[in-house]
Amino acid sequence: MHNKISIASVALFLSSASFATISNQLAADSYTFTEGGKTYSAMDVYVVCGAQTDIISSVFGTSIYNSRFSASKDFVHTGGSTWAPTNNDGSQADSFVTAGARTQGSDTTLAGGKAGFLNMQGDTGFANFSTAGAATISNANSLGAGWYPAVGASTSSNPYARVGYSNNGALAKAATTIAGNNLAAGASLDNKWMIGHFVIEATSAAETFSLKFAIAGKNNGATTVTGATNAAYRYDSTFTFASVPAPGAAALIGLAGAVSARRRKA
Repeated sequence: MHNKISIASVALFLSSASFATISNQLAADSYTFTEGGKTYSAMDVYVVCGAQTDIISSVFGTSIYNSRFSASKDFVHTGGSTWAPTNNDGSQADSFVTAGARTQGSDTTLAGGKAGFLNMQGDTGFANFSTAGAATISNANSLGAGWYPAVGASTSSNPYARVGYSNNGALAKAATTIAGNNLAAGASLDNKWMIGHFVIEATSAAETFSLKFAIAGKNNGATTVTGATNAAYRYDSTFTFASVPAPGAAALIGLAGAVSARRRKA
């Protein structure tokens, strides 16, 4: 008995394998957590890609498309850390920028599984990239407020993205559904290229984060693309941080739960 593979099936395979592309869409997964007695809201921002072979090597602004990264509250850093993804204190409440790798740390070996091996650098206009505890990304609305890994994107594979590419597991899922963030709770985070982990102190208000930038990289690890000359690789989105209930609302929720429990007992 011979196995038959249709021409259509082969064509579909070749199409999906050969023409993977970086999309013009961003996605954000925001969630709250408590650390050291404080409640924080984190936002992981991703560029949506078509396959693991896509590469993003740089986030930047250009003279015709100025970049912007601004939140309505200060970004949080811990342990005197900077925007570089090299903090080793294990805190989730530490903001950092990246180019694929989702786990930060100063280990500079690829096998170490930490983003430190990226040797992340800030563009010249990202004036506070190396400033401990920087509450903003300086020079918002400028062509230089970007970042990139020094290793570049010359390879047909993406080693710097493969480190933590799926949050250390192929089953990484989005935590929440927030309107406008382009992700639903439980959605796969595979083929999402992380560009930053941004943290603020959580509030009951709908705090937002505005991002405008261009990227450079390689579609399917082969074809060089850049937002400097191609508008398809420029992004402009505003996302919403996960919030916590207002104190009064939390009390009402607790009261409603107590009333419900009494009714069940009755």
